[in-house]
Amino acid sequence: MAIPARRIDTLQTVELAEGMEIHLRAAGPFLRLIAYILDLLVEVAALLLIQLFFNLIFPLVGSNVSQAFMLLSVFCVWWFYHVLFEISPWGATVGKKALGLRVVDEAGGGVTLGQAMIRNFIRGVEMILPFVPLIAFFNPRFQRLGDLAAGTLVVYARPRIDPLLLGPLPLEKVPVNLTLSREEEAAILSFRYRNGGWSEARRMELSNHLSKVTGEVGPKGVSKILGMAQWLEEQR
Repeated sequence: MAIPARRIDTLQTVELAEGMEIHLRAAGPFLRLIAYILDLLVEVAALLLIQLFFNLIFPLVGSNVSQAFMLLSVFCVWWFYHVLFEISPWGATVGKKALGLRVVDEAGGGVTLGQAMIRNFIRGVEMILPFVPLIAFFNPRFQRLGDLAAGTLVVYARPRIDPLLLGPLPLEKVPVNLTLSREEEAAILSFRYRNGGWSEARRMELSNHLSKVTGEVGPKGVSKILGMAQWLEEQR
């Protein structure tokens, strides 16, 4: 029986129908807040330009018509700016694009019109209830209420590339007698490939997260993970 492994970073592994795996790195709430502030500035700039345009044509169409179109413009910019950009090839608003983020569905693909509308229209609820955005801080994928409802994620647009730094060779191979999930197996092999750049304290810290799989902690846990990784490599 597979033993669930606790997540120790924001890297999300998604298994596609074809058996392929992709890795998504969820963006944290603070970076998303900066992107949102940038988008507010873009929205304000757009509304100022629209206001300038209506001021120029005011003598031609009259004040009532000009004011009506201005109110309509505010409504459209406020509710549909995020939606239209997120369903575009960018998959991101100007603010998110500037910070290297994009919005995807939970399978890593582009969002649909319906998903974009749900995730953004719920923002109105989040603004009325200030405690609701705090949900993102307690979600392992930093999804706010709108993301949870729409089944979307905000991720880094560029994939993370980790260097391969092999650490010390295991003293002996350790046969794996457990049925591991793909994610657990990948975590063990990743530990083997990348631990060369970590301090001994960091190795033990990360190996302790797999103690339910190895049954060991500290130096013994590190040694056992390396032995299990060596065994797994030879089984491939």
